[in-house]
Amino acid sequence: MQIVLNSSKIIPFSLMVFFAIYASFDLTAVNLQMASYAILAATLIGGAFMLYKIIREKTIPKSDLVIYIFLTIIAISSFVHGTDAKNWIYLCISILLIRSAFYFYENHIQYLILGLASGFNIGLFLQLYQLITQPDIWIIPDMKEVAVYILGGNYNQIGIRILISLVINYLCIKISKAFYFILIPSIIAGISISIMVNSMTAATCIILFLLLCSLPSTYLRRTSVKLLLFLIVIFQIFVCFTGKGIENSELAVWFIEDVLGKDITFTNRTHMWDSALRIIIESPFWGYGYPDGLWYRSHMTSFAIGPHNILLATLIYGGIPAFILYLYLFIKSLLLVYRIPDYWADCILIGIATASLMMLMEVYTLSIVFTFITLAEYYPQIHYQLLSKE
Repeated sequence: MQIVLNSSKIIPFSLMVFFAIYASFDLTAVNLQMASYAILAATLIGGAFMLYKIIREKTIPKSDLVIYIFLTIIAISSFVHGTDAKNWIYLCISILLIRSAFYFYENHIQYLILGLASGFNIGLFLQLYQLITQPDIWIIPDMKEVAVYILGGNYNQIGIRILISLVINYLCIKISKAFYFILIPSIIAGISISIMVNSMTAATCIILFLLLCSLPSTYLRRTSVKLLLFLIVIFQIFVCFTGKGIENSELAVWFIEDVLGKDITFTNRTHMWDSALRIIIESPFWGYGYPDGLWYRSHMTSFAIGPHNILLATLIYGGIPAFILYLYLFIKSLLLVYRIPDYWADCILIGIATASLMMLMEVYTLSIVFTFITLAEYYPQIHYQLLSKE
């Protein structure tokens, strides 16, 4: 039997399995170095294959061109400033893989979705297995700070990986109602993992995502998304972009400490935001490329590694040009998925809004960030392709 690459179902499915495992796993953190190399090799081979298709077809969509410009700006800055160019190139190849796969295999888009679901669900249930078989990493007090986890290594990185798994599992219900048999266990696993590792940010955001998805009408779901995004913008402008300055506002101190019952520094995050703003001002137009932990310790506060905010991280990576391109891609993807008034479009919107809330306080791998953007951008094709098969 001859396999025609353009119409193959196995190839897009397999490519997305490799991508999802690469984006979600941190196998080096759990001493599986050879397995980590194998997944990296598979991802690089998949990226090389998609690059070959781009060269052969001599075409890419305009949105991909914007993404590649964004990635190139940060790559150049990484080489110029001597930051972690090698791992940035790996990350670029993974993003090229998912973007090109959705473009070249959009006629078999359901197999791309199923591949992503398979890869991310493997990580989700392996993480639950790790916690069950190694209870000391979450039962013993203070162990969560030093323990290493399959999903992302650090406990703070687990939440976004649970969220993307749930978003894709919800999307699989559009393909077949049989996927409820995966969705329900994944919801239980996601909540359980968040509670086990005592990540209140992850647990709260996962429950928020599930509650918003359970609202009975499109109007309520979309109104909730608009309100959540509005509050995120306000918080980003008046808190994250203020840094430690928020501590000088009596109104802000009263609201955060007395009303919300939170630490005014958000567990020292205001110090990290302030440190990030100071370093950004020194190189506003080109940033510093893709820093590693050593760079952050040398140039920013020692409270933790990184700015713990996605927009500040983008400014550090590639300055104002990268920041503008990221906002353009993010807003465009929201507008594209918003055009389709159905439940699964709402789930993607809720997922992106919830991820944006999480990214006020953390920085996650851009592979997963661009997975959200890609699902939103290609949802119209997903919707009409699956609708035509009903």
